Amino acid sequence: MTHLLQCVKVLLVDVERSGLSVSMVKMIRTWRLPGVSLLVFALCARWMVATEPAKLLVKNAQIFTMARGQEKPFAGYLLVGNDGRIVAVGEGVPPSSVNARTIFDAQGQWVIPGFLSAHSHLWQSAFRGLAAEKTLLGWIDELYGERASKAKAEDFYWFTLHGALDHLRHGVTGAYDFTYGGSKKQCNGIECDMAAFRGESESGIRFIHGNQPDTISTTDTAAMARVRLKSFLDWVNAQPQSDRFLSVMLNGSTAFNNTYQQAVAETAEMDEFHLGNQSHYLEPPNAVGEEQSKFRWFMDSGMMRPTLYFGHFIHTNDFILDEVARVHGGMSWNPLSNGRLASGVADIPKYLKKGIRVGMGVDGEASADIADPFENMRSGLYAIRDKYEDATIMSPYTVLYLHTMGSADVMGVSDKLGSLEVGKLADFLVIDPKNYGTVFDPYASLVLVTSHEDLTRVYVGGDLKVEKGVVLNQPMEKIEVEVEKRSAATLAK
Repeated sequence: MTHLLQCVKVLLVDVERSGLSVSMVKMIRTWRLPGVSLLVFALCARWMVATEPAKLLVKNAQIFTMARGQEKPFAGYLLVGNDGRIVAVGEGVPPSSVNARTIFDAQGQWVIPGFLSAHSHLWQSAFRGLAAEKTLLGWIDELYGERASKAKAEDFYWFTLHGALDHLRHGVTGAYDFTYGGSKKQCNGIECDMAAFRGESESGIRFIHGNQPDTISTTDTAAMARVRLKSFLDWVNAQPQSDRFLSVMLNGSTAFNNTYQQAVAETAEMDEFHLGNQSHYLEPPNAVGEEQSKFRWFMDSGMMRPTLYFGHFIHTNDFILDEVARVHGGMSWNPLSNGRLASGVADIPKYLKKGIRVGMGVDGEASADIADPFENMRSGLYAIRDKYEDATIMSPYTVLYLHTMGSADVMGVSDKLGSLEVGKLADFLVIDPKNYGTVFDPYASLVLVTSHEDLTRVYVGGDLKVEKGVVLNQPMEKIEVEVEKRSAATLAK
């Protein structure tokens, strides 16, 4: 970022000296604004390349940018600046003036944006395969009531670290993390949140930390909930700054409470602290009437807005969909866990047609069991085609877009992530297509054919995090031992 600021200063001087229009100078002076920033990044790219070596050059790659209007992949190169952002992406060979400290020759391998999971429970990787024959409510009883309630705050550090690294290993470079709130006694206030934040930060993944708001009741008031939330936010603000930390949002609990005051309290917290909110909503098929009746709570409290999005959001009706679309709201589609827990199939084509913003999540590894976005895309695509009995209802390109740019949109980070464009953070994957055979449609091959074994490299900010399935610069053996020991301890009577 230091180099970018220097670039903007130099660019301003050059523009003012050149006698260009006042409007051009004003535009550059507002470079931090959405839309303007990407243009100024592009203007700065040549200056940055000429003045110092870049961090990384990827050449001879087949690039899928997932940028709007650029559906066709192309053979080209990607240049990453020292601030971890993309400073150039183009067709053909890089200009001879390009200088980078590290050069990776992709030799025809495919480069795509890192996947974003708009809905994850990172800590649940410690409990994979649990409650295999139970639907949501029985699964919740076993995971939360019988297992997680016995864990300590420090356990959630190890569980979260492990889950985040497993996400990275599968090509998920950014995630919304539903952390475990726990009881005040179990977590001593905010200690479980602090432990999860440490695990998220140390993993190297980009993350939104989902904070579990207190349940409002006759004994726990909105004022008490606000105190705990502010205490955690103050602690977060005191931590070292990192561009891997994207934001704090609320893990909305309105659908799980029996009082309208939950919605009122969450809306007040969103307003005061400028927080987004992702609420689990309309997931189980056996609670549809009760949950649909609470939709008025979201509306009447003022919570309905673009920074609210719903997790799962399966058993809807036209009134609910129209209201969500009206406020430009969104949802996270989680096919793997929906199938595993027999929750149903969200009607994604209908949602998209109505104008609802849709992202995708790999959910928790106690319900989805694997953090694999390729399996997630396939599961979702096949379920939709089964639902409609129509193979044209959704394309491979669409489902890939939803797991990259779609997720970036609902997570509120589309200006930073989701596509390979100048100015965005350089989070991307390298995929070896050697096992594909003849490629008839590259997007079909990516979605229908690719397996985890085809993923050769994972980069975050231009830094190599995973190579051929091996997580780099992390004590994985120690982490796995700690997770197994601590999750096994929850089996104790």
